[in-house]
Amino acid sequence: MKGNRLFQKRTIRFVIFNLLVAIAYAMGVRLSHEFATLPATVASVWFPSGMTLALVYLLGNRAVLGIICGSTYALMLGLFKVNPSLPVWSFLLVLTFCACGNVLQPLVATYWIKRYARHQDIFSHVNTVVLYIAAAVFAPMVSASLGVTSLCVAGVIKWHGYGISWVTWWLGSALPHLIFTPTILLWKNLSQPNEHRWLEITLVLFVFLCVSWICFLKGYPLAYLLLPILIWTVFRYGSFFASLLVSLVSLIAILSTARGHGLYIENSPNQSLLLLQSFTAVFSLTSLILSAVIDERKEAELSLKQTMESLETQVIERTKELQQSKAQLSGFFASAPVGMGIVDRQLRYIRINPLLAEIYQRDLDECLGRSAQEIVPDLSLQIEASLNEVFKTGTPLLNQENASNLYNPDGTLQTWLSSYFPIFDLDDIPVAVGFVVFEISDRKRAEADMKYAESILRKANLELESLVNIDGLTQIANRRCFNQRLELEWSRLEREQQPLTLILFDIDYFKRYNDCYGHQMGDDCLMAIAQAVKQVLLRPTDLVARYGGEEFAVILPNTDAKGAIIVAEQIRRTITNLCIAHQKSDIGDIVTVSIGVASLIPNSIQEPSMLVKQADVALYHAKQRGRNQSVMFSPC
Repeated sequence: MKGNRLFQKRTIRFVIFNLLVAIAYAMGVRLSHEFATLPATVASVWFPSGMTLALVYLLGNRAVLGIICGSTYALMLGLFKVNPSLPVWSFLLVLTFCACGNVLQPLVATYWIKRYARHQDIFSHVNTVVLYIAAAVFAPMVSASLGVTSLCVAGVIKWHGYGISWVTWWLGSALPHLIFTPTILLWKNLSQPNEHRWLEITLVLFVFLCVSWICFLKGYPLAYLLLPILIWTVFRYGSFFASLLVSLVSLIAILSTARGHGLYIENSPNQSLLLLQSFTAVFSLTSLILSAVIDERKEAELSLKQTMESLETQVIERTKELQQSKAQLSGFFASAPVGMGIVDRQLRYIRINPLLAEIYQRDLDECLGRSAQEIVPDLSLQIEASLNEVFKTGTPLLNQENASNLYNPDGTLQTWLSSYFPIFDLDDIPVAVGFVVFEISDRKRAEADMKYAESILRKANLELESLVNIDGLTQIANRRCFNQRLELEWSRLEREQQPLTLILFDIDYFKRYNDCYGHQMGDDCLMAIAQAVKQVLLRPTDLVARYGGEEFAVILPNTDAKGAIIVAEQIRRTITNLCIAHQKSDIGDIVTVSIGVASLIPNSIQEPSMLVKQADVALYHAKQRGRNQSVMFSPC
């Protein structure tokens, strides 16, 4: 219910508003017909144009229905007076075309202005005023073309009179855009003048009306007097009152000329009104452009004033900030936990803090204005070299160590760490160098202690790594080291597509050896064999490892099957040549070994365990065939 009542109220307001627009339009049409100088009521001044453009610009499409109704009603009354009467189709054609033209004219002008105007207030800038003038002049061409064409088609106007009719219609519609529409649009910008200003405005208006009366009613050629009054009004009171004066003088001039009075009386009323149109158009254009120039100037002055005030405020704030920064810098200099100073281009100290003076073992005032050579001669070469580099490059120089010839009580040299940074002028040229200094003697001593501790730790890690990877009995690689090396070589040779060989061997009847000679002799036997095999391997990439118990493994990278058998036989003969006694062996009276050999090119399908399995199978076949021999793995 509430929504329906709201809709009804809006509908009633819409209807009433458009009804008022239609009535106002019809009254404007009736007034315009008083100035019709051509057939079919083609008027030299079309007053509704000034109203419709303002309504559409301010209210949009809400006024379109009222314009159509008012235009149709007024034109019907005018067409009924045409003699002879028009046929129905001609009557409807003229009504339709004229109504469309009267609606399209303000719509086109409004679209053009709002589409291309850079400023919302179109009369306060010259570029938007020029745009408005162009729209005000161009848009009436639409209604003139539609209206005059329809009247010619209907036979109301002869085709040979098309040109003069079109120009008259166009100027008659464009002129109110320039004279009356700005007054309506500028009404919202009117500010309330004070009492003295009202008196001044009244006096100017009175003088203006008197001059207009003398010119356009009495016919005296004094129209030029209107221009200084207009200029004064623009400068003094702004664009609205200037536009209002233009509207008044134009209305007076139009009415007086239509009644046969004034300066522009020629042989025909149409020529008189056309001359008047040119006068009022120039007068209006002068007012609009001059007002825009003045408004732009006022806006620029206001912007400049605001900018100056803003700059003044910023200067005051900046001055306070600089004073505050200066106080903070002084406080920071005085209480900083490190030595700080500033030197000029002559490398003389212009500011230092108490801690730096204490580091230099001098009074603060004694350091100012003096060079490093005078204050710290033993460090002057290092300090001046750093300062000169910063002055030359304009870039900071950080963490420069300076060691003096003075010793601390603990016997260490005094060492300072200094950082230098440039201070630039407004042209980005270094004019001074600031620096900070703090003693790092304790840190240097700690760093030395740290390096010593790291060397000890590194040595301990190497020893620990050796213990982790070395078999404690035989002093060769253990099973863990063997597994890591096998994985590493497998990955490397897989990329290189080179062969990898593994030799597995164990001591024949070693359990009997331990039972016969004891475990101590067994350990000695294992150590002797391990060291003997280690001597056989000459390449650094080869590895012999204790695989478990009396079993050993040898990794031979980049070795094919033929080379692997040669190495295996060298190992077997070397162990045999040790001539370690073994009375319980079924082979002979010395220690011998059985060897299994496997060789392949690693690939991503197989695992390193496959190579171990193949070597183990070959070792098994060596034992089955009578021991004390080398056997190469064969898949068959």
